[in-house]
Amino acid sequence: MDHDSRNHHLHPLVAKTILTAAALFAIGSDPALAQATVEIHPVLGPIGDNDHRLPYHLDSFIGLALVAYALVVTALINHTQPKMRVAGIWGAALGCLAIAGGVVYLDIIGAFSEVRPPILPTDSSKPILIRIIAGAFGLAGLVLSIVAAGQAKRQDALQIGNRNEPARYGKVARYYHWTIAILFLLLIPMGIFMTMIPVDQEYRQAYYVIHKSLGFTVLILAIARLIWLIMNPVPKLDAGLARWEKFLAHSAHYTLYFFLFAFPIFGFVLSTYGGKLSHFFFWDTPLLWEHSVEGTKLPALLHKVILPYLFYLVFLAHILGALKHRFVDKHTDAFRRMVT
Repeated sequence: MDHDSRNHHLHPLVAKTILTAAALFAIGSDPALAQATVEIHPVLGPIGDNDHRLPYHLDSFIGLALVAYALVVTALINHTQPKMRVAGIWGAALGCLAIAGGVVYLDIIGAFSEVRPPILPTDSSKPILIRIIAGAFGLAGLVLSIVAAGQAKRQDALQIGNRNEPARYGKVARYYHWTIAILFLLLIPMGIFMTMIPVDQEYRQAYYVIHKSLGFTVLILAIARLIWLIMNPVPKLDAGLARWEKFLAHSAHYTLYFFLFAFPIFGFVLSTYGGKLSHFFFWDTPLLWEHSVEGTKLPALLHKVILPYLFYLVFLAHILGALKHRFVDKHTDAFRRMVT
């Protein structure tokens, strides 16, 4: 791709980001708009429309089922017996394919043609974005299926302790890593789709209950994981890596940790300023301060625009770096620090 071509694709993205920032920081500057948002928030919808759920707390049970799925897949892929580890890979593959299939189904029934009117300039790109993400999940599901089929004849048992070792992570760190990763990846398509649902749809709130519950779960697990890693020395990077590669690897890991904390925290702040309760499965968190349109501007810009697109870039770099170490540089030890 030449320089002019890159600029051709870059300029619309830069312009869209600038327009998004301007739109967010313009909210509340107009007294008439501010008065109107006492009941209808321009980004979050009806203020105080918080407490209705699906019958019998079905939304909370769905959220718990997703947590259980993440825990089961994590337990299986770190199991001692090879057949159980293969079953875990199949479970991850089916999860990826289910997400991709769900998006395809929504697209077929026209769910992306009747969406909430765009509020931020980036909202108009969400139907395309969720299709791209669905394609990535579909590709990941196919790759994992191939890996599972290829691993079916393995006979080696996984012997690993709970604590980290000099060359690889222990079982506890692996449980934290994969459970958080699965839940975090589940939140991405869910977060995009729920903001596309028209505000008058009754099931819209159910998505928020599930999304916020999983977000709080990720935050709690991230705190616990950070404490565990402080107590357990992190395995050293492969000695064959160049200095710049080690720098990028450390930077990517620190940035991913930042995302694990920043997304749920800014999401909670955004909801609270918008007069919307946050949820942790069957419980609702109290509103700690009064709603304010002015207060939603910065957390909305971060949670809905800046953090997601930065995460896509960093996560893609993280995956490409791991694949490079494994298949280009042949640094098998780097891959086996967290995967066996």
